[in-house]
Amino acid sequence: MTDAFDADAIVVGSGFGGAVAAARLAQAGFSVIVVERGRRWAPGEFPRRPRLEDGWLWDVGRGLYDIRWLGRMGSVHGAGWGGGSLVYANVFARPSEEALDERWPAHLRRAELDPYYDLAAHMMGVAPVGDDPRTGRPPARTALVERLIHDMAMSEATVRPNLAVTFGDPDTWRPNAHEVPRRGCAFVGECVIGCNHGAKNTLDTTYLAVAERCGARAVTDAEVRRIEPRRGGYAVIAATPSDPRAAERVWSAPRVVLAAGSVATTELLLRSRDVHGTLPSLSRHLGEGFSGNGDFLTLAELRDSQQDMTTGPTITTNTVLDVPEGRRPVWFQVQDGTFPPPLHALFDTVLPARAARAWWRRKVRHTTPRHLFTVLAMGRDSANGTLRLDRSGKATLSWRNRWQGHLYRSQLRVGPLLARLLDARLYHPVTWSLLRRTITVHALGGVRSGRDATTGVVDEAGEVHGYPGLFVMDGSVLPAATGVNPSATILAAAERSIETMIRRSGRPGWRAPEWHAVSPTEVPEDAAFAFMSQRHALTKGDGIVFTEHLSTEHRRPRVAMTLTAEIPGLDRFLTDPAHPIPMRGVIEVEGVTSHTEVGGTLSLFPDGDQAAMSYALRFDDPDGRPWHLRGTKTVRSRTPMALLTGLTHLHVEIRPGDAASGDGESCVLAIGFRDLLRLGSSLAGVGFTRARRLRAVLRFATFFATSALRHGTSSSPPQSHTTAGPDTFR
Repeated sequence: MTDAFDADAIVVGSGFGGAVAAARLAQAGFSVIVVERGRRWAPGEFPRRPRLEDGWLWDVGRGLYDIRWLGRMGSVHGAGWGGGSLVYANVFARPSEEALDERWPAHLRRAELDPYYDLAAHMMGVAPVGDDPRTGRPPARTALVERLIHDMAMSEATVRPNLAVTFGDPDTWRPNAHEVPRRGCAFVGECVIGCNHGAKNTLDTTYLAVAERCGARAVTDAEVRRIEPRRGGYAVIAATPSDPRAAERVWSAPRVVLAAGSVATTELLLRSRDVHGTLPSLSRHLGEGFSGNGDFLTLAELRDSQQDMTTGPTITTNTVLDVPEGRRPVWFQVQDGTFPPPLHALFDTVLPARAARAWWRRKVRHTTPRHLFTVLAMGRDSANGTLRLDRSGKATLSWRNRWQGHLYRSQLRVGPLLARLLDARLYHPVTWSLLRRTITVHALGGVRSGRDATTGVVDEAGEVHGYPGLFVMDGSVLPAATGVNPSATILAAAERSIETMIRRSGRPGWRAPEWHAVSPTEVPEDAAFAFMSQRHALTKGDGIVFTEHLSTEHRRPRVAMTLTAEIPGLDRFLTDPAHPIPMRGVIEVEGVTSHTEVGGTLSLFPDGDQAAMSYALRFDDPDGRPWHLRGTKTVRSRTPMALLTGLTHLHVEIRPGDAASGDGESCVLAIGFRDLLRLGSSLAGVGFTRARRLRAVLRFATFFATSALRHGTSSSPPQSHTTAGPDTFR
């Protein structure tokens, strides 16, 4: 540091990007000043009393939450030493590569960032939720969601994500890897209102602790208002929120890292360009590409339940969904969440008719605040918002909800499904139900990267085009929605950017000291994405189910089958020449087995085959001996009677698994008139909406009718079908 500057580097903001920058710069030997508008919050100091003056709002006594209304969207931010980590839900998740479209440059994709994700996971001390140490069981919300998804045959779509939480003994303080005392999670469900217990691995206990231990100087209660070039560096000019009459404070350094969050960083740069004129050459793309990360919040209230939905960390499960909407799939994730009782008490105090609402809840609905929980959805919105300045110099957002129509419609459809499956009432926030204003807790974009100022605001390291030494390292550099909680991506991107910045500053080859202790971290969400991707391919075009019953009528020995056919996706089914359908059910073969599970495949109107239908099934007798059933249905002509007879009579051969083909016994199974009616009534579409289910039934019926007529040509059925005697299969 020269006498002309106050430090080698100034970091504006102490959130996910700023904390990383401060720690790494200090470790690399730079003198660092970290400027933060909020105050320090220690365990036990977070607000709990149901009064706004207790420290809840930034606009009321410089409290914990800063809520910004940006026109068509509200944005919620944390205020304090540690930024958003003080009030986020702890989730450390990586986006699926499939969710990153062409807007994502190579340096922000998984192949490049995965090592930095591992480094950040090591620094934050992440792990999935386990059992509550006081009960020995998982939280009630966790068990509820996992049971629900299991019943929907989608268990692999739900995972327990990594959380930046200390688990273990909730009563004993122990130093973490950064020498900061922590104790195990007490499962009180208050993560998003500040952890008074001391289990949450916030940035002030991880990266910022490292920064201060290595000499970084923290300046709180300082809100940066403008940036201006000065003598080969930059001056940072700040006001004092606790004393608006105080004189401005100024610090200068040859390097400045802006990390105040997407809205505040973009706003600061816009003011420096358009109001103060101190950074006039900033790219015209500044403010573009804003995203709310597809956030959509719903409140669920269980009916007639004694379960406490408020225990455990705020978020414990993550479910990946692929919902067809129009002609394309819409990917998003759904997470359970606590609605902390202190927050409920605050709303009860602030909102009118408190006594009436309490009576209604207690006497009519028979619920308590502990029956409430949240459902948070995140997806890929358009990321086409633009931040601009209003007349007062504050950021406002140009945003059209209709651009997000597919995403919002899909997220809204999940509500009725959950309400039915969970036996719950669901409520949308008033901001959406009345005003059609969404709320995001994950504001992203506004300072996208590009080759030069004509294509972006910063380069791949976050250095501002035209202003060497000025960097941006927060969520504003992400070009679009991550589709998952973005904190891990901000951390990883900042790790890569600050490493590049330090190397550019005359320390080639520099690496974070913790690299030697880093090992690959489990990525639970990757398995869920892989499962849903495979499921998407299998179910594309929606599906069909039907059930048929066949028997030997009055002949002996009696053979009867009830089979359920399920086509997962019609697109795959129709393009496969064999048109295979998985079959499962029960079979009874007199003298061999009774009511035994049977399964296999039906090939329906296979291309190039004279048989209209070919069955290949397998079952075991009580001794565990395998048996095979093979059969065909053949249509001899297009006359109605020939079609009906051919499609309702199955010529089969049944033989033990160790017998050669042709050594079994043959018979004919038929579908009776009543069973034919039942078959028709059992035909149903499988899809997320009624329209899609009806469309699937129509597509299948069209295929069936045209294929039946095509197969209705002169073809000889099997020449002989032996009617087995009563002892044939004994």
